[in-house]
Amino acid sequence: MRKFTLVAAAIAFAVGVLVGISGCASPGGLPGPVPGPDERVDLGKPGAQIASYDDVRFYPACGNETLAHDGKVWFPFHAANPEYFPMVGVVADDATAAARGYSGGGAASGFGTVSASIGMVVAPGPGDDVGTLTVYEKDLAYWLSDSGDLDTWLTTTKLEYTWAC
Repeated sequence: MRKFTLVAAAIAFAVGVLVGISGCASPGGLPGPVPGPDERVDLGKPGAQIASYDDVRFYPACGNETLAHDGKVWFPFHAANPEYFPMVGVVADDATAAARGYSGGGAASGFGTVSASIGMVVAPGPGDDVGTLTVYEKDLAYWLSDSGDLDTWLTTTKLEYTWAC
């Protein structure tokens, strides 16, 4: 009887671990802290486009800035599944470009990050801090600067960033 109880306990433990792991990895599940500016977050796939807003002020220099617009706070992120995200603007990260069969460099490189080799944020250039915000179903949005040099995907899911600029 004791052997049966130990086996049942081991099976229950294993099932609990599997349920816990699958809950953490589920698409659209709430992520933990984002450990680095290049870490990818799985927030599912964007739904249909809902709205588009021009002249939205934002400057995603470090990747941890939030955008307050129309009563919502938006958090930038890098999608874990970029192949399911529309390439709305001119700029796309290398993973998105690779998933779509584009070669690196040119218009399909960079992902809305700006940095200098001395560890400071570069001041925005003309058209870098104002752009178009396109909102999608599932609380996802895409912001593209008027210059076309900066872009980022955004979510209303509260993200905690582990880095400061």
